[in-house]
Amino acid sequence: MIKFTKVTPKDKEIFDSFYPYKLIKNCETAFANLCAWNFALNGEYAIIDNTLITRVHFQLNNEICYHCPIGQGDKVKIINQLIEDSKELGYKMKMMIDCKDIFQEYFCDRFSVVEKREYFDYIYLRESLSTLTGKKLQAKRNHVNKFTKTYNYEYVEMDSTNIDKCIEFAECWLEENSKQNPENIDSYNDELKVIKYFAENFDALALIAGAIMVEGKMVAFSLGSKVKNDTFCTHIEKANKEYDGAYAIINKEFSVHLPEQYKYINREEDLGLDGLRKAKLSYQPIELVTKTLATLL
Repeated sequence: MIKFTKVTPKDKEIFDSFYPYKLIKNCETAFANLCAWNFALNGEYAIIDNTLITRVHFQLNNEICYHCPIGQGDKVKIINQLIEDSKELGYKMKMMIDCKDIFQEYFCDRFSVVEKREYFDYIYLRESLSTLTGKKLQAKRNHVNKFTKTYNYEYVEMDSTNIDKCIEFAECWLEENSKQNPENIDSYNDELKVIKYFAENFDALALIAGAIMVEGKMVAFSLGSKVKNDTFCTHIEKANKEYDGAYAIINKEFSVHLPEQYKYINREEDLGLDGLRKAKLSYQPIELVTKTLATLL
């Protein structure tokens, strides 16, 4: 049985050491996400043959999902070890596969495979989001221009000293949106837990956050972390819809203020929600990270 360890903020250096070997820009293996969603998914990691393995529990002590190995080791050998690990535990094994070539050659007859469109990540060029140039982004520029003409705003970088303001904003956002969409209250509460966790571990997770302030009042904020060395992931974005263009301006300003090392921005999935999918597609992604879920037969 493979010895897995719970992912905590103290493990950041370990995860950072494997980022040079990470090819895919997917959000579920982002270190900050694994830590913050531990209350729901019980994220764990192990190192086998100089290779990082992460896994989450879809159902604790019943259904487990491994992610593809990241590192220099023999991935075929390691995946076989993961299969045996799940059998020894007595868990139903799933695997989120981005190592498709390996699966097709060595494992296609041992797993059933299905694409999960609702979990595809949206990838954008940072330059595109920060400049909004081009005819296809004209509508976004119009929203930004209207906001800048209507409001005297300021972009403020958030850190461990002022991130509590984002929690206050998120709590107000949750209260207002729960009235409009009561069926989403559980997911809203889970997200608030994540935001509070990010705030409590802001520096340890090397998070980056920024907010839009109008006359000293926060009207939007965005927060995220590194997915791989050239890719940043926006984990949380909230805005007050009463301020027309608030989502557009925080998206643009946050992209402008990101460190230059990030060429790409992952804005995560749409969860199959029509409105969210339309909004994410309207920003003209350059790539959709395919999420393929394999289940051991």
